[in-house]
Amino acid sequence: MSSEVKANKLSPATGTALQISDSGDTTTIPSGATLDVSSATMTGFTIPSGQTLTVASGATIDASAGTATGFGGDNTPAFQAYLTANMALPYDTTTKIPLDGEDFDADGIYDNSTNYRFTVPTGEGGKYMIYYLTRIESDANGSHIYSWVELRKNGSAVTYDTFNFSDNYGRQPRYSATLVFDLAADDYLELWAYINDGNSNPGEVAGGGGAAMRKTVFGAYKMIGL
Repeated sequence: MSSEVKANKLSPATGTALQISDSGDTTTIPSGATLDVSSATMTGFTIPSGQTLTVASGATIDASAGTATGFGGDNTPAFQAYLTANMALPYDTTTKIPLDGEDFDADGIYDNSTNYRFTVPTGEGGKYMIYYLTRIESDANGSHIYSWVELRKNGSAVTYDTFNFSDNYGRQPRYSATLVFDLAADDYLELWAYINDGNSNPGEVAGGGGAAMRKTVFGAYKMIGL
């Protein structure tokens, strides 16, 4: 049985609330009709699974007085690791930098105790912003011939940043880079360093420093919207 009620206004009885439909019923607003709540407040409104809520051009979703969840995205996975103390760098030997401290590691993606590497988790492939900062020192003034820093992906160098003081030996060059890479699940990145010293002595990768003065840092975060 069906029927139709036509009225200009429906109002609840004094001291009660107006209810439309019973639990389990479906109330439909047909195509072309408009539900206007521009002068009212809606609470407990849920969009059913599989349905789409369209915000018209010029309209605004204002969550300034509440909490908005599930919108947009965030730049995770993300981490920032640092070297907690100076590291001896053997003469004429490319050596991995064991960044053993972490400022943050949102998803446990950096190994700061065994392999000292960042590994992309399953399902998190995409574009990543990668950055590093370090300083390589020789054992004495005027003995630093050349040195370099390598960023290695899956064991192979993908960047090679070098200082060459062959004509005028130095001591403490600083290296830094900001890069974007397309990475897939299980890809891993590590930071390596090398020094050639005029006295054939080992050098040093600078470590330590407070949170605002890290001497060697390695970090990454996933980019969104690309």
